[in-house]
Amino acid sequence: AAVQQVPFRLDTALLQHSKPAMAQVQPTVQTEAASQRGDVIDDPAVWHHPAVASQSLILATDKRAGLDVYNMQGKRVQQLAVGRLNNVDVRYDLSWRGKSHDIAAASSRDDNSLQLFAIDASGKLHDAGKVNTGLTDIYGLCMYQNTTDKKVFVFVNDKSGVIEQYQIDANGADWQGRLVRSLKVPTQPEGCVADDISAELFVGEEDAGIWRFAANAAGSEGEKIILVDGERLVDDVEGLALAQSGDKRYLVVSSQGNDSYLVYDAVAPYTERLRFRITTNPLMGIDGTSETDGLEVTTRSLGPGFEQGALIVQDGRNRMPEQGQNLKLVPWQYILQQLR
Repeated sequence: AAVQQVPFRLDTALLQHSKPAMAQVQPTVQTEAASQRGDVIDDPAVWHHPAVASQSLILATDKRAGLDVYNMQGKRVQQLAVGRLNNVDVRYDLSWRGKSHDIAAASSRDDNSLQLFAIDASGKLHDAGKVNTGLTDIYGLCMYQNTTDKKVFVFVNDKSGVIEQYQIDANGADWQGRLVRSLKVPTQPEGCVADDISAELFVGEEDAGIWRFAANAAGSEGEKIILVDGERLVDDVEGLALAQSGDKRYLVVSSQGNDSYLVYDAVAPYTERLRFRITTNPLMGIDGTSETDGLEVTTRSLGPGFEQGALIVQDGRNRMPEQGQNLKLVPWQYILQQLR
């Protein structure tokens, strides 16, 4: 019997509405677990060693106790019991007690203050005091350093939507903070990141999307650039980080509601470039990540295995083995491969 041949027709409408598959990457290092169970670890930051990349450190806030510091093998090397900290960030080369130090700042939920740390050339952190704020329910934090005059600023937000900008002054022996500007988003923010080169501030409004402001202390108007859609970017919008890869600049976001991460162009029109999840690495015995709060990206070398930098994320449920929360590290090269 003759076989009837049916011409093949490509359903272009179906293709236009299909969604790209969710990419998957694996972590290669994890930090020691928090000493307590429950919601403890929140936000990481990276301190780069001035001479030896492999001696760089990872800072992580402990929402019950203070700040934990890890080496690049994930071993905890310092704990600073300064109270309940939420978010942390790092900048470089600021005089403290007559000598050059790097600076870390964290939001303290005990007394709604900025907790400051001085970091010496060896990577040891020192309690550098506090700066009082005008906030009543302090939450997220990030830092900005003007590339022209090297002035250092801290952005800190409140659950009410208020964002305050403080300049850190280093004229005396100790650091002081001075309020220079206030901003506002409609509802609760947390994650934020500032781009020192472009002088931009990105703020995550948890249930709504991402805002952009000028980082320099002039004007207060912002623009909402990315919206929560409940499907790709799913509330809460949590950690935000920036990554410079060649001539490309990316904004990396934790989409907590569906345990995933998105990469957008960090310039208008803020095109989405990648969606991915961090899955289990069975060969190394490291589980994937979920319910991520804070994250950080560096594209500078952190030593062997992280020559092109790393994505560092908080894992809300640490399952291999069942322990307290920790941080997972993914080589940035893995993300670049997906972007390409």
